[in-house]
Amino acid sequence: MTFYKIKQIKQQVATHSMTAPIRGTLDVVLKQDGENSPSCVYNEMVALRLAQRLGIPVAMGVPSVGDGGIYFASLTVGGLSINLPNLTRRRMPSVAKRYPNAAAAIFVFDVWILNNDRENNLKANLTSAPTHIVAAIDHEQTLLGTKADPAASIVALSNMDFPTNHPLGNLLKISDVERWAVAVSELSDEAISDAVALGYSVGGIHAITQNKLSKALIDRRDNIAELINQALASC
Repeated sequence: MTFYKIKQIKQQVATHSMTAPIRGTLDVVLKQDGENSPSCVYNEMVALRLAQRLGIPVAMGVPSVGDGGIYFASLTVGGLSINLPNLTRRRMPSVAKRYPNAAAAIFVFDVWILNNDRENNLKANLTSAPTHIVAAIDHEQTLLGTKADPAASIVALSNMDFPTNHPLGNLLKISDVERWAVAVSELSDEAISDAVALGYSVGGIHAITQNKLSKALIDRRDNIAELINQALASC
């Protein structure tokens, strides 16, 4: 569970609901495909779908359509008066200490989806406030974005490349890491395929590419323990 930043609270909604709902807006970050990131929206969508199947603390978001085309609207992590900067490597020991299970989950997830870009892409409440806030953000450089283009990324995934020098890797309890490795290993082929092969194109990412990615992730699931060992050894 994490929390998201309210931008504005408006009027109460006229309804028979017992909860007396109030209209409001949340802050979001809009992301879109570009020349240097041709699979950004697809990567964000699929990373979130995979994370949800495992219970990985990844920031929520939704695909959306605007005047500029298709976007991924990522909810801004935060809440009330808590303003959370992106965390550098120097702050990762504090994350691992306060949120050991979440840190292990994020590390294992990064190994599986081949994310070499976790530093500065993690939010966590490290203030004295007791509010539980920890979430991985920004997954455009994972999956089909881990290399220069989707084809090269699939080759890297299929070749069992792994993240090196991960900022959380040497801060974790092995028992926590092993528990999340088991969670990945127990995902069914169908669960992975349903998360990755959407049944429709997103930008330039069509069914053929989606199916190749699904196969690569199934193969990586089967090798997750060895991939984790290699990633840990590189830290």
